[in-house]
Order: sequence, then C-alpha cells, then structure tokens
Amino acid sequence: MFKESNIYTGIHKNYITPIADLLFGTRVDYYCRYIKKMNNFSKQKINAWQNKMLRQLITHAYENTEYYRILFDRNNINPYSIKTKSDLKLIPSLTKEDIRNNYNSLIPENIDKIKHLKASTGGSTGVPLKYLLDIHTWSFHIANGIVNWQRSGYNYGDKYLALGSTSLFVNKSQPFKIWMYYKLKRKIGLCGIVMSDKICEEYLDIINKHNVTFIYGYASSIFLLAKYAIKKNIEIYIRACFPTSEILTDNYRSTIAKAFNCEVLNSYGARDGGISSFEHKKGFHEVSYNSIVNLVDVDNSNIGSSSLTSLLNLAMPLINYDHGDAYRINEERNKDYPYNGQIINEIIGRTSDVIRLVNGNVLTGPGFTILFRDLPVEKYSIEIDKDTSILCKIKKLPDYSESDEKIIIETISKHAGEGITIKIEYVEDFELTNSGKRSYFFVK
Repeated sequence: MFKESNIYTGIHKNYITPIADLLFGTRVDYYCRYIKKMNNFSKQKINAWQNKMLRQLITHAYENTEYYRILFDRNNINPYSIKTKSDLKLIPSLTKEDIRNNYNSLIPENIDKIKHLKASTGGSTGVPLKYLLDIHTWSFHIANGIVNWQRSGYNYGDKYLALGSTSLFVNKSQPFKIWMYYKLKRKIGLCGIVMSDKICEEYLDIINKHNVTFIYGYASSIFLLAKYAIKKNIEIYIRACFPTSEILTDNYRSTIAKAFNCEVLNSYGARDGGISSFEHKKGFHEVSYNSIVNLVDVDNSNIGSSSLTSLLNLAMPLINYDHGDAYRINEERNKDYPYNGQIINEIIGRTSDVIRLVNGNVLTGPGFTILFRDLPVEKYSIEIDKDTSILCKIKKLPDYSESDEKIIIETISKHAGEGITIKIEYVEDFELTNSGKRSYFFVK
C-alpha cells in the first residue's frame, strides 16, 4: 500500500493537478506551492502581503463597481487612503441583505476579464446567498485544504472518503469531467445526509474494501459513523479525519478519535468570506492568508460578530462582510502561538442537530443547505412534525414554481425513507430566536 500511495502521489502531484488546473482554468497547484512558502514568512511579511492585496482590492472595488463608488463617496472615504488592515474600520460593513439588494452593482464593470464562477452559500441560517467567486479565491481555498491535510499525513493520491451531499438530488448526474477528476483524485464520495445503522455498516465495509485511510465530511456524519463503529466493536484503520461544515463538539471529537484512533483535524470554511481555517491544536484555528478577519461588537469574553474581507475575490468584492458567524479571538493568548497569520480561538454558531426518524434513518443538517442553496427560496426551516412527518416551512422567491416544490419533496423523501410524509408550508416570514437568528434545522 505504501508503494501504491507513492506512485499515486507522484502521478497526482506532477500530472493530475497541473492538468486539472489547465482544463478548469484554476490555480490550485500554484497556490499549494505558494502557501507552503508563505508558511515560512515572518508575521511582518504576511501583514505586508495582505496590506498589498487589500490596497489592490479597494482600488479595484472603487474604480470598477457602482456599489463601492457610491458607498465611498457617500461616506467621504478616499479609497486611496486605505493602506493597511487597520484602515478597514473606516468602511461600513456589508451584510447579506446588502448583497441581495445590490447584487448587480457589486459586479465589476470589467467582469468579462476576470475568471470566475457563480456560487452560493447553503444558508447555514436557512437563507441561501448567491455571489460570484474569483477563480483565485476558489483555488486558494482548495489549495489551503490540501496543504493542511498534508500536515496530518495526507499525500496527493491517498484515497479518502467524503461524506457530503453526493447523490443528494434525485436523478441529478455529475458532469463527466468532474466525475473523472474525483476518480483520478481517488475520492470516494458518499451521501452524508442519511446515517442509519444500515448505511453506516455499508460505509465501513467500503472503507475496509478500498483501504481508505482518511475521512472528510460533515462533523455529524463522521460522528455517527464513529459511534456505530464503537457500538459494533468494529476496528477501522484511519490516519486522520477532517470534519467540517458544523461545530465539532467535544463529544463529536472524542467519539471520532476513540473509534478510529486517529488525528481529528477540525476545519472551518466560508467561501463567500474567502476564509478557511484548520485547528491543528485545539483552541487555535489557523486562518487562511487570503482573508482578513475582524470582530465587531466584541463582548468581555472576546466574542464578536465576524467581519471578513476576501482579498483575492475581484469578481465580487466583499469588504467587511458580516458573514453571520461569531468568533472568539484572544490576542493575548495567541501571541505566542507559532503561526504567522490570524488565529481564531473558537467558532460560534454552526451547530447542527441530527434528526432521528422512526424508520431508523438519521438525517444530518448540512445536506439541507445544499438542497436549498440553488432553489428560489429566501428562507426555510426543517422540523419533525409528529413521529412520521417532516414539515418544511418555506418563504418563496417570486420565481418559485411547482417544479421546485417537486424537487424538494422528492429529495427529502428519498433520504427520509419509507413511512415518512413530507409536508410543505409556505410562510410570509420566520420568527427570530432570542439570539436574533432563526434555527434552520431542529427537532420539536
């Protein structure tokens, strides 16, 4: 297995990744190499690089987007006076509602010259968001993941199991070139939405059969797989697990580590904010260099609302973006930690429940965000309504149609399984919780 891994490492590193970059117009290979160089930079050099990227971003935003020209002029802000990260405090925050209401005016006039893709968030608070993503931001995000995985023993070409939204939709096939890329990458993509005992048993068999040694996916999905392995006393050789998309609770972390006797590398990401982070030591999330993190309304526990600036996203500049998550950052605690970028000590506000159905199926939260992100739905919530019924509440957008309702019912039905009724209720709006947020995935 060691020789096989070495062969695939060389093939993937020297051929597959560069060719994929050529075919898709991405720069993953370049940023993998550049991030490794940056890891050896001094903090002063990292700050200088970020300040340079920030000046370029601000100039570009002012000169090429209607939104920022109006914003800066209305607030008497000279864009050319923004020199360093500390100057960001002069610029008003950008909310998700601002993006929705000013979508076209946030798109640069020279967008045809910028390689980009259309993207959307899953809506971790139940409100999906569409935006444009510069190919450099996308490439940096992917590359940062690879570099951090490598620190946990992963090599190019190692097989890994991905528990995500694979096969989420009914009758929706994956484009051939994407399928082939993941095949060559040796990724085994499985659905992490339904995690019944039967499914967990099948997945553990796949891990053994294919000699998989790394697991990536929803934190709750990996936890349920680990919990089943412990219950059935099944020994699995795993080198590292990479949970994402949800808060990794202490219970999740300890259960995964106990089941697989492996490193558990917690990760966090928000591509709309350009940010990714990895927690190699508990309590210290190492933030990617391409995003500037500031806190707003910080309390006496060093917790504040996230304000993110994606430095490389020229396709839709998001400056001082209020992402919706809250972070704890203790600068005094972080000053001696051996990382030259920014550090977040705790991510607040991304916990998903799991829904346990009477037929034995267990549904995890993040999959629903994937379902709704590309549908004309402004807000939604998922509830268990009695033992055998799932109630989906929806606030529609104007172009919502019967075909969208059909997609929602068929998709949820597929994963909920036999004996579960799916009901849809259309609402004008949702009540907020005491924290000001609405739970999108919960059990009554």
